Amino acid sequence: MPDERDIDRHAPARDGDTPLDSLSIAVFDVDARIFRTMRDHFLKPVTVATAGMSRDYSRYLSPIRVFIALFSFQFFVAALFGTPITATIESITATDADLDPLAWLASARIEFETPLTLQIIEDKLRAVQSITLWPLTVLASLPYLIALKLYRPSTPLWGHLQIYLVATNASFVVMIALMPLHTLGGAGMATGMMIALLAFFIIAGMMLAHFYGRSVVALVLRLAGLVALLPVTMLITTIGTFLTIDWVLEHEFGLDLLALLAPDAFAAMSSP
Repeated sequence: MPDERDIDRHAPARDGDTPLDSLSIAVFDVDARIFRTMRDHFLKPVTVATAGMSRDYSRYLSPIRVFIALFSFQFFVAALFGTPITATIESITATDADLDPLAWLASARIEFETPLTLQIIEDKLRAVQSITLWPLTVLASLPYLIALKLYRPSTPLWGHLQIYLVATNASFVVMIALMPLHTLGGAGMATGMMIALLAFFIIAGMMLAHFYGRSVVALVLRLAGLVALLPVTMLITTIGTFLTIDWVLEHEFGLDLLALLAPDAFAAMSSP
């Protein structure tokens, strides 16, 4: 990990804005750092991360600020292309044609003035998950931060966070840009996610090579360690999502998720 002199050496110069920057501010009243930051997440990720570590925001936006903006922007783009960001009853049951959501609705233990429909449930699940996505995302990122800290214990956690966020933001941009592929169905969605993951690991590899040692063997092993954590982060997200859905169904509608996904097993568990 570089010391303060190394950070200063790699930090972007505090020179004036380019004519394009000045034009964007004058015409569109847009902070020119937005375009520069998004571009250099791909072209100069080390420089962006270094600026974040030294808290120099003269030329780049904070990686944390970029992450929050992209996280929120994905909902807008998803709505534009009809792409679900949160899990739905439809997506959960799509792979099993034998499941009967309508019969499952009839098992609700709470009475409603109007008939309970899947749309009512989906709307509630979407609202709750839009809130719980934040803590789940933070929780799922912890394995990566722990791994980076183990790779270089002497580096403050703030530095590892900036490095991780630059790679994450780059993959976020790719994922959002490829959301139109989701209109092609499951294959398009999988393709977009795979390309976004590839972008993450490419940028992460550049970070590892610069900040965590330039040995080829060490780089390969460290990058392999990050790749190996992918199932762990997916498991954290999946478990958290299903627990959230189960809680909403139980407390809001008197329904059991297990009764939908495994009715025979639920009946056996419920029988005296």
